[in-house]
Amino acid sequence: MLSYRKLAMRVLGHPLHTGGIDSPRPASQRAAAFVLTAAMLTTLAAPAFADIWHIENGDITISAGESGNNVTQNNNTTYGDTNTIITNQNKDTASSHTVTIEAKDKDDKVEVTLKDVNIDTSSRNKAAVSVTGEGDTNIKLDGDNALKSDIYRSGIYGSGSGSLTISGGENDSLTAQGGSGSGIFSSGGVTISGGTVNATGGSSSGGSDSGDGIHSGSLTISGGTVTATGGSGADGSGGSGIRTFSSGGVTISGGTVNATGGTGGTGENSNGGSGIYIYSSSGSLTVSGGTVTANGDDGGRGISSSGSVTISGGSTVTANGGSGTISGGDGIWSGGGVTISGGSTVTANGGNGGSLVGGDGIRSGGGLTVSDGTVTAKGGNGDSKDGYGGDGIRSGGVVTISGNTVNAAGGYGGKVGGYGICSFDRVAISGGTVEAAGGNGSTGGGSGIYSSVIDLSGSLELTAKAGSPNGRALSQNGSELKLDDIKDKLGPGAKVTATDANGETKQVSIPRPVEPEESSSSSDGGSAAPSAPASPLPGLTVTDKDGQRISYTSTQSGNTLTVCVGRLTASLHVSLAALRQLRAEGIETIAFQTILCSTSLSVDELLTMGGEDAEAVLTHRFTDSSLTVG
Repeated sequence: MLSYRKLAMRVLGHPLHTGGIDSPRPASQRAAAFVLTAAMLTTLAAPAFADIWHIENGDITISAGESGNNVTQNNNTTYGDTNTIITNQNKDTASSHTVTIEAKDKDDKVEVTLKDVNIDTSSRNKAAVSVTGEGDTNIKLDGDNALKSDIYRSGIYGSGSGSLTISGGENDSLTAQGGSGSGIFSSGGVTISGGTVNATGGSSSGGSDSGDGIHSGSLTISGGTVTATGGSGADGSGGSGIRTFSSGGVTISGGTVNATGGTGGTGENSNGGSGIYIYSSSGSLTVSGGTVTANGDDGGRGISSSGSVTISGGSTVTANGGSGTISGGDGIWSGGGVTISGGSTVTANGGNGGSLVGGDGIRSGGGLTVSDGTVTAKGGNGDSKDGYGGDGIRSGGVVTISGNTVNAAGGYGGKVGGYGICSFDRVAISGGTVEAAGGNGSTGGGSGIYSSVIDLSGSLELTAKAGSPNGRALSQNGSELKLDDIKDKLGPGAKVTATDANGETKQVSIPRPVEPEESSSSSDGGSAAPSAPASPLPGLTVTDKDGQRISYTSTQSGNTLTVCVGRLTASLHVSLAALRQLRAEGIETIAFQTILCSTSLSVDELLTMGGEDAEAVLTHRFTDSSLTVG
């Protein structure tokens, strides 16, 4: 390896001597060699450094360098800044100078800290902070930061395809205010992982639409508190709180998000903005944690997704459609389907409508699935004279509910009330507690549930109520669903209550068995004596797998007698003489239910199978059943 001393000598034009003693040189030459050597040592060993840049001193441009950021201010460039911090000398006085961040190539990464920055470019045709290029930019927040831009600009304007990440601690904040542009705009993706971020779109002018709070290709929020507010419209439409336009959509996994649409203008086609608006049909809203509140304004939707909406992970989501002069906005609107699971709590309210219709609580073009969650969906009211009430839940696809709690109510209509649950395909409920109420109207009430097919099964608890006048509790293919037609599909503990428009209530319920499957063992290893109450019905007994009589419960609904026992294996014994007596009392069907099996038998058919002394035995073993008559 060549030493610094030898390198200096070579540069100065002196020969190198690898052995012996160097020949004497003049003092001036020795001094020059020393200076050069020291300079080279300083250059080669220079450590990385950080600098603080004051925005009052001029516009600042930061670009990616080989060993840090390259920072330019007043035509002077500093290279290798590894911790770029931009601040105000006096944070109470806004500066009109701008910050430009350049991550030109896709592999570039630029990190900048905003520390108590206060920028207002209202007097200039520029954004307060501009982000360009295909690379990634990370803006770290320190203290309280405020960015306000010119009338046609955004607080933060990202024109490149790279990603923009905003992060900060609990006490760090950013307020980004657009002129007529968005608070934060990015052609690429935006990620917010912490801090308090307030993004407000500017109001429109000259017939244009207002700015959005956050407008980006995609948006990911994993923490912090985000408040995004659309600007109000003068002649155009109000801006959305959050708007995305690419396939990435909006992903929220934590934090607190408040998104509010702006008020619409006075133009004929103007309307208020949505709280969250996902423009692309390939985009979606995914909430897997945190708390989300989305409010539409002036007929705007709370949540509007051209793609799907998925809510899970114990999230809390509240979506309110805005009231409109013609139609109210939907609480949640999805073109691709809505899925709610994971113990999440969802509240969706349609806005009140004017001359046309109130908004729906939840409206889905691709179906709705609730497997575990608490859902409250209410349609908005229509105009008191000519309007129609919105639906609690309205779906173009299948509505499937299998667990937890769903409360859906149609809104009031000056003419016709809204439906509690409406599907143009099928409504399938197999579990959970469901309340569905149609709204009242002057000429027609809404149905509790309205669908071509209503499929009720399992251990559900359903309360359906018709709106007044002439609404139906359970409207299947244009007719009231008969409860006697569904009871055979219901499981233990199920209860279905239907109340018509006149307040008359009908109910079918299946008792829940309480008997244990196996008797307990005695101290000597044998079986304890089984419970053996007398049968409440003469000529009808139930035995366990060992042939011992056991207790059962029996209920009558209409012309059906249901016998229920809490065993996996059991046999129902009934004499034909007893069947004739039951038939004379109006019983046409006997239903036998064990834990995993349910069988219905026609009394008339059984009577044709044997003589006076014959006995019918129906045995259930787990999910299998068998019948013998003799």
